[in-house]
Amino acid sequence: MTTRSLRAALSTGEPLFGAWLQMPNPIAAEAVGHLGFDWVGIDTQHGLIGYETMLSMLQAIAVSGTPAVVRVSGNIPGEIGRALDSGAQGIIVPLIETPDAAAQAADACRYPPRGHRSWGAMRPAFEAVPYAPEIGDEQAVCFAMVETVTGVDQIDAIAAVDGVDVVYIGPSDLASSAGLPPMLALRDARHRELVERIAQACNNAGTWSGIHPPTPDVRWYVEQGFNLLPVYRDLPALQEGAGASLEAARKSASAADNA
Repeated sequence: MTTRSLRAALSTGEPLFGAWLQMPNPIAAEAVGHLGFDWVGIDTQHGLIGYETMLSMLQAIAVSGTPAVVRVSGNIPGEIGRALDSGAQGIIVPLIETPDAAAQAADACRYPPRGHRSWGAMRPAFEAVPYAPEIGDEQAVCFAMVETVTGVDQIDAIAAVDGVDVVYIGPSDLASSAGLPPMLALRDARHRELVERIAQACNNAGTWSGIHPPTPDVRWYVEQGFNLLPVYRDLPALQEGAGASLEAARKSASAADNA
């Protein structure tokens, strides 16, 4: 099956709902890929996922035709290129605080003359025959992850960097950098103001934006103009589902004992 284009989906202007995977499980990735999400994110920064498993998860997701995004561990050109060569359509680069760092991330996602990505695409060349630098440049969606107050202070310049397609917010690190407890929810006015500043800068620059919402209630985020929203996270969902099943079983057993 041909994988759908993440860039084409973003170009519709509609919010794209994703699944975020941190557990090293290709079968779960394949199952999630078939559920109708617009994209699936594989987290190799904070997730427990190494290269070989990331590759297997990308292959598993591709069975459904769902585009996959990889969050790499840092602004490392070799790691960015390897994820793209393995079939990721998008690369989320964490802790971008300056336009120079954003430009470095964009450079690593593109072949010469636009950038310095090394030639050697593997899995993308299976679908695009013959494969060419222009195809790779079009497929690769570069996410600059802004998640510190320092980054917000430079957000207008970061959002305007050529080759940065998406500014992606990490709310927990953003809160921590502002002296708040790390959290996804925007409970503090200062936290919300920082997120609003990023959203406005992206809207002004015509740059797509994404953020981790705390729940699937995404109305406020859509109203702010956010384009990419992961509404499912595998580990919390597993914990919540398992805990709910255990609690229900205990209540049922207690009712039987008291009958």
